[in-house]
Amino acid sequence: MLMRFSLLFATLTCFLAVPQARAEDQSNSPSSSPSTFQLSPNTPSRAKNTHTAKFKVDFRVAVTAPAKTKVLKVWLPLPMTDNAQRVSNRTLESLPRQVTPQIGTEPIHGNTFAYFEFHNPSGAQLIEHKFEALIDQQVFDLDYAAVTKPDSWPTSFEAYQRPDPRTKEGGQLREVLDEINQSESDVDRLVGAMQWVDQNLTYDHVQASLSANPMHALTHRRGHCSDYHGLCSTLARNVGYPSRVLYGLQMFDKGSPSHCKLDVFLPPYGWVPFDLSETQKMVLKVAADETKSADQRDSIRKKIKDRSMQGFRENTWLKVTQGVNYQLMPPAANPVTIVRTIYAEADGIALPEPDPSNPEQSTFSWMTIHRVDEIGNASRKFSEIED
Repeated sequence: MLMRFSLLFATLTCFLAVPQARAEDQSNSPSSSPSTFQLSPNTPSRAKNTHTAKFKVDFRVAVTAPAKTKVLKVWLPLPMTDNAQRVSNRTLESLPRQVTPQIGTEPIHGNTFAYFEFHNPSGAQLIEHKFEALIDQQVFDLDYAAVTKPDSWPTSFEAYQRPDPRTKEGGQLREVLDEINQSESDVDRLVGAMQWVDQNLTYDHVQASLSANPMHALTHRRGHCSDYHGLCSTLARNVGYPSRVLYGLQMFDKGSPSHCKLDVFLPPYGWVPFDLSETQKMVLKVAADETKSADQRDSIRKKIKDRSMQGFRENTWLKVTQGVNYQLMPPAANPVTIVRTIYAEADGIALPEPDPSNPEQSTFSWMTIHRVDEIGNASRKFSEIED
């Protein structure tokens, strides 16, 4: 159990209304007919929401600025409420400095942050974020034959169509696009892009960008979840579908609590999540399981791949941020690429991003600690496959 602190905290409490937990097998579609589907990035996804789980979360981060820092700034993203998750009973506290945070929402993707400003900090500053979350499992049963694409996308999708500024025209990217563009339809090209990433990238925490960098993935053919999904987002945009990288927290013990996914807007389903890196890891694990027969391994691997490609979001993952390349609110010294757990600056200079899952990294400017207690229905992890 995490240490309980007896010091007096400066406390900000935010209450959000929480609807009743969703009934099993409840459809979450905004309309029953594709013809009435609203072409907007704010349109709720058309998914079947099942297996609602409830969690009580205690998330903490200790940030240590360099000696003689005048101003330490910390932006903590606040998990949102959407059609798959509901967040309530939030409290924000800090010590030893008692700071009341500002709350701001950036206008491009709608990400909300609690902003803490510590003047002349001495030693580590601890921020504690407590809340409760109801999370649904989402199953899309995606039928690619039903997916459509408009002749032109509304301007509201611009942020999810523009090229990543780190990408370079031609070269490796052009070669991959030429390969996947051999398919006849745009949706087949999208499937081909995800298959290319699966077949050509190797999961690696040591050789990782930590910033959803598509060029890192193309150059090294290695990386962690954000590299897989940063590259696939670039490929999806190139074949004509709006896409974005999502970052969230895993609701179970994990060295680094953060994990990202790919989100692609596919009419008439809306935003559909994909998890290429975790699917690949699961398939490889099953392939190496000698306790099962070859036929059993093949059957399980097929189920894993089919579930992933049909759209699936587990109820042990809580979305925290969406999109890349935006200005924090209130503004930081520079726009950020992504925010995984926090973003911090000391006198206008960004503190380095830690990765405790990297066995070669042992020094950190900040570290997270989290505890999750399940207080609702039995949870279902991405690694759990139904018979």
